[in-house]
Amino acid sequence: FKGKEKMKVKFPVPLVKVMGLGFRGVPANHEDQAALAIAVNMLNNANGTGFLDKLMVDRKIMACMAMNESMNEAGILAVAVVPKLMLQTYSGAEKLVWREINRIKEGDFTDEVFNSLKQEQRRQYASSLENIDSRARIMMSLYSQGKSWEDYLQEVTKIDALTKEDIMQVARKYFSENYLCVTKKTGKYPKDNLMKPDFTPVVPKNSEASSEYAKQLEQMPTQTVEPRFIDFEKDVQITKLNPLATLYTTTNPVTDIFSLNLIYQVGTLEQPQLSYLANYLQFLGTDSLSFQDFRTRLQVLGSTMSFEANDKQFVIRITGFDNHFKETVLLAGDFITHVKADDKQIRQVVNDAKVTEKAFFESSDNIANALLEKVKYGERSRYLRKLSLSEIKKLKGKDLLAIFANVRQTECDLHYCGTLSSDQVEEQLKASIPLKEITIAADSDYYRDPEVYDKSVVYFMDMPTASQSIVYGFAKGEVTDDLWSRHASRLFSVYFGGDMSSLMFQEIREFRSLAYRVSGRYLLPPHKLEGKAGEFVTMLSTQSDKTLDAMEVMSSLISDMPEKPDRISTVKQLITNQVNNDYPSFRELSEKVAGYKRNGFESDPNEALLTGISDMDMKDIVRFYRHNIRLKPIVYVIVGNSRRIDMKKLAEYGEIIRLRKKDIYK
Repeated sequence: FKGKEKMKVKFPVPLVKVMGLGFRGVPANHEDQAALAIAVNMLNNANGTGFLDKLMVDRKIMACMAMNESMNEAGILAVAVVPKLMLQTYSGAEKLVWREINRIKEGDFTDEVFNSLKQEQRRQYASSLENIDSRARIMMSLYSQGKSWEDYLQEVTKIDALTKEDIMQVARKYFSENYLCVTKKTGKYPKDNLMKPDFTPVVPKNSEASSEYAKQLEQMPTQTVEPRFIDFEKDVQITKLNPLATLYTTTNPVTDIFSLNLIYQVGTLEQPQLSYLANYLQFLGTDSLSFQDFRTRLQVLGSTMSFEANDKQFVIRITGFDNHFKETVLLAGDFITHVKADDKQIRQVVNDAKVTEKAFFESSDNIANALLEKVKYGERSRYLRKLSLSEIKKLKGKDLLAIFANVRQTECDLHYCGTLSSDQVEEQLKASIPLKEITIAADSDYYRDPEVYDKSVVYFMDMPTASQSIVYGFAKGEVTDDLWSRHASRLFSVYFGGDMSSLMFQEIREFRSLAYRVSGRYLLPPHKLEGKAGEFVTMLSTQSDKTLDAMEVMSSLISDMPEKPDRISTVKQLITNQVNNDYPSFRELSEKVAGYKRNGFESDPNEALLTGISDMDMKDIVRFYRHNIRLKPIVYVIVGNSRRIDMKKLAEYGEIIRLRKKDIYK
C-alpha cells in the first residue's frame, strides 16, 4: 500500500459502523514472527488487558480487535473497529486506535506486562500440544513451511529471548503509514439469481454395487480398532466437597497447565438473564481490585478467567500453570465472592444486545431456528423467553449480581485437570471458593415437552431478500424409555439422514442436486426422564425455485422410506466410528462422565449401544420408523421468498400459517 488507501464495502446491517485497518504482516518462518505476535497481544489478549481491550472496557469504542496470521507466502495484520453506536465517527475511532498502537512503538508498557505476555505465548504453545486436532494442524503447517518438529519446539526459546526493544521495533515496522482502510457502507450488492436447470435427475442403475476400485480398497488389510469406553471408577476421581458440590479430578499427562471449570447447574432456558450476566462479568473487578488490576494479576500469573452460559449450565473457566494454582484460585475465589457492580459497563451489554438484534434477521438460518423453536415449544421458545431490548436497557449492575449470587448457591460440579493430586486441589478449593453457599439443588426435571400436532401444517416466514429456502420438517414421536427404541433410533438416524451415505443426502443432494444441506435425525429426550417422547427433525436448504421439488423428495422419503438392507453393515460401522472418534480428550473426560451421571447412566452408554445394535438389522429400522414417524403428521417450517415459491402448491403440504418477526422473536 502507498499511504492510506481507502475503500468501502456494502454490508446489510443498519445502525452499526464497521472499519478495518489492513497492514502487510509477516509470512511464516519470518524472523519477526514471534515479536509481532507479542506486539499484537499488547493490543488484545486473553485477559482483556490489552490497549485496545481497554478502549472497550472504558467504553471509548464499541469493539476493537487486532488480528495477526502468518501464511506461507504473506502475512495478514489487521485491526477491526466498531465505533460507538451514537455520534462517534470513523476518524474519531481510528485516532483512538492509532494512539494505542503508538504506545507500543514508544515502549509505553511495563516489564511486568511484557513478561506476562511472553508467558501467555508459552501457555498457548503448550496448550496446542494437548489436543489431537491442533497437533495435526501444527504438523500440517510445519510440513508446508519446511519446518521440523524441533523447529516448532524451539519457537518457545525465541519468545524467551525477546526484548522490549524488539517489540517496539516490529510495531514501528509493520503498523506503518502504508495501509488499507476499509469502511462499511450499509447496503447490499445485487444478486445473480440462477434459474433452476432443466435436466432429468440421475437414476443410478448400480447404486448398491461396488466398483473395481472399491473392491481393491476393501481387500486392503486394515487394523481393527477396538472401541474405547470410559470407566467411571478408574478414569476420573470423584470427591464430594459437600452434598451439592462434586469435584472431578483428571490428570494432565502432557503439560503443566491446569484447567478448573466451575459448572453451576442452571442455564439460560431457566434464566435467560444468564447470557447477559456472563457478558457483564467479563468487564468487572472486585471491592479491592479494579478490572485492570484484577486482570493484570491474573495475567502475571499466566492465568485466565472467563464466563459462559448455555442452555443448562453457567460456567466459570479458570486456566493457568500448576505452580501458580494456589494464587490463581485465591484470586478467582475473591472475584466470585467480592465482585463489584459497575453500572457503566451495562452499556456494553446493551450495545451488544442492540447489534445482535439488528443482525439477527439478516440471517435466514437465525430466523429458521427461531421459527422451529416456536413450532416445537410454543411460548416456551428460547427466543420468546429472552429479555426484550427495552428490558435489557432497564438492567442494573446490582440486578445481574443478585442473579450471580443465586447462581453461586446452585448445585455445582468442579472439574480440575492438571498435575496436582485430588487432595491438593480439594484443600485449595475449600480454602478459596465459597462452597458453603451451594445449597440449592438443580431442577433436574426441567424439560420442554415438544408440541403435539394432529395435522400437517406449514409455518412460513417470508424473507424477500433470501435466495435460498430453509425447510425443516418436525414430528413428535413416541415414548422412548426402552433400550431397544433408543438404540434403534440411532440406527435409523444414521440410515435416514445422518451423514453423506444417508438416504436424504443421496436422494436429495447427490442424485437430484436439489439441496445444499440435508439432514434428518430422531432426537432422544434425556435418558433419566421417563415417559418422554422423542422428536423427528429433518432439514434442507435449497435454491428458492427448487423448494417444492426438494420438499417433494423429502416428503416421499418420510412417508415411504426405501429399504436398503445392504447398507446396514455400513450404518453400524459409522456408529462404531462415531463412538471411537468421540472418545473425550483428557481435558473433556470428567465433564463427559459428569454429564452421563446427571443423565442417569452408571456406566458409559456407548458400550450398551454397540452391543445393542450388533444384532439389529433392517427390520429394526423399519419397525422403529413405522412406530415413531411414518403415520405422524409432519409440520413444515419454511423461511424463504414467497415470490419465488408456488404458494398454492405449497399449501398441498398443509394449511399455510404466515408468521411475523414478533411471533418468533422477542
